Amino acid sequence: MLGSARREYTGSDSTRVYDFLFDSDFPAWFCNAARQAGSSTSTRPLQDFLMKLHTGESQYAATEGWSWQEREKLGQRYLQQLAEAILTYLGDHSQYLSDSTKRLLEDVPKRLELDGFVFRGTTLLAPEEDALDAEEAAGVLQRLYNDLQLDNAETAMHHLKLSEEHYLATRWDDSIGNSRKFLECVLSEVAQRHAVVARDEALSEAVVRRPVRVRDYLESAGLIETQEKKAVASIYGLLSETGGHPYLAQNDQARLLRHLALTVGQFVMLRLRGWLQVGRAS
Repeated sequence: MLGSARREYTGSDSTRVYDFLFDSDFPAWFCNAARQAGSSTSTRPLQDFLMKLHTGESQYAATEGWSWQEREKLGQRYLQQLAEAILTYLGDHSQYLSDSTKRLLEDVPKRLELDGFVFRGTTLLAPEEDALDAEEAAGVLQRLYNDLQLDNAETAMHHLKLSEEHYLATRWDDSIGNSRKFLECVLSEVAQRHAVVARDEALSEAVVRRPVRVRDYLESAGLIETQEKKAVASIYGLLSETGGHPYLAQNDQARLLRHLALTVGQFVMLRLRGWLQVGRAS
């Protein structure tokens, strides 16, 4: 599958990897390291080389005297350059790809969009440099959810996963709807956890099944302030009005609203964690 828009290649896989990277303007050390990693009969060494660009390990020998933060930044630049090179090649040679390869790659642009990237021409743009990485954020939220011993983790994470799957399937309203359900679940379980610890009793079904009453409880418990409750209510309203945002593309609506749901969910869970660590002792 590897190659270049400038020419086609034959030879071993490691040679084709080298030639592709060379034509894509990667430095010599990078091309040689990738060729060495790709010389194995297994694809795992090459996969490890690419994964370790993210941590800075792959470029360690070529960056003597650099900090790890500088190495990681360089690795991110190489990964972006590599993504641009591969996407450009695929666009130029799509007629030669097998049906199975095409299906495998269909989700790539949407997955990039979900992380705030847009591929235009031959450039991968990051219009939201500070936006949460979707996959990383989901992992952080799941760990935090479990650490706080919140109930219904399976349901909450199911809605979070569906919000991504529906986004990739271009089912924008369903994606937004599941982002809202994820946020509902987080807020409800945070309120429940607080009630059990603070009062030694569970909240009534009349409270937990009504988002507005859950927000009222969170405010009365001191987990969110009045202005924060208003902000959460406004975001919940946005998540409930699927398709109701003019002058904004549906995919952008789904992506941005998902980020809002993840951010608010994390915010409220962190407030609970702070209360569990400090607030309840005061």
